[in-house]
Amino acid sequence: MSARPEIVRKIVKALLERSKKEREELIKTSQLLELIYKLYRSEKDFRGFVLNPNIPKEKKLAFIKSLRERLGIEDKVDEVFDYILEINAIPFLGEVKRVYDHEVEKLLKLSKALLVLARRVDESHLEKIKKAIKDFTGRDYDFEIVEDPELIGGFLLKTSSLVLDASVKRSLETLLRG
Repeated sequence: MSARPEIVRKIVKALLERSKKEREELIKTSQLLELIYKLYRSEKDFRGFVLNPNIPKEKKLAFIKSLRERLGIEDKVDEVFDYILEINAIPFLGEVKRVYDHEVEKLLKLSKALLVLARRVDESHLEKIKKAIKDFTGRDYDFEIVEDPELIGGFLLKTSSLVLDASVKRSLETLLRG
């Protein structure tokens, strides 16, 4: 079963309208979507719980509310989850999260990025790299940082729309190709 794009957009729009436009709240809502979807995909009991028409929607919503409260998200989003349960759209939450994250990135001008470094660097050096990336791209990033000694030096940046390879390895490969 695939999600109809208009339903996904309607859910995302409703979530954004009902949440504060603050970074932390938006990220927590994304985490809630991910948590519910992961439970749906990996836990047979949870999947049976949300899909069982004999279980009242109020019980299902109460469970989602408890997750929301644990994450510290305001209750304004409850009516969106009520709608999701009403139309049995829990299976679509993976797509909802993907679109929601994209809209949040546009709203906050914040993107997720993988920053691959050849080795661990001190915090001041890392901040210089992050600033250079921000100055070059004009965007803020939520960085996941990993190490890969094969880069020899420099860094590799991967985002949803950009790959920036400033590694020694890439420079050497380019030189060898002539």
